[in-house]
Amino acid sequence: MKKMALAIFTVLLMTAFTPAQNITAGKIGLGIDGVTSPNLAGKYYWTNNLSSEVLLGFNLYSPGGDAAANQTKVTGTDFRIGASLLYNFSEGDFVPYTGVEVLYNTKKAGGFYTTEPDAKNIIDANLVLGGEYFVSKHFSVGIKEKLGFEAQLSRDIPKEENDIYLNTATTVTARYYFN
Repeated sequence: MKKMALAIFTVLLMTAFTPAQNITAGKIGLGIDGVTSPNLAGKYYWTNNLSSEVLLGFNLYSPGGDAAANQTKVTGTDFRIGASLLYNFSEGDFVPYTGVEVLYNTKKAGGFYTTEPDAKNIIDANLVLGGEYFVSKHFSVGIKEKLGFEAQLSRDIPKEENDIYLNTATTVTARYYFN
């Protein structure tokens, strides 16, 4: 059994560290996008230079303890979904890219409340500049910088406010490519 596990591990290791090859149309990768609250990220290369990503993330916060009298215990949720369109400048081991990204986020604060808060809907629209280094044919690590606007669409009744922010963010990525 140990020899079989060692053989499988060796094959996976050899596959992961074979020399990187050029990007080709139809290449599909799955990985993470972010560190503290990562998104599941899927990337697809439409052509050698054009790719797109789909992002999906979820956080859950459940406060400990019981609610005091006249309070409600609320479980916090944070759900994110987004997409990006990227132009890739190179086809070697290091692939710099630029593009646009749009994310939709719905957040509900968790905690103990006398009046339960409404969920906030947030839309992020970003310009993206980044790079992806192919450690092997199947594995890449990268970093991207985002500059954009965040529009918080609030439904706090009776006081309804929409806030707009200018944001920057640096994100670390890691992906496994299947082909």
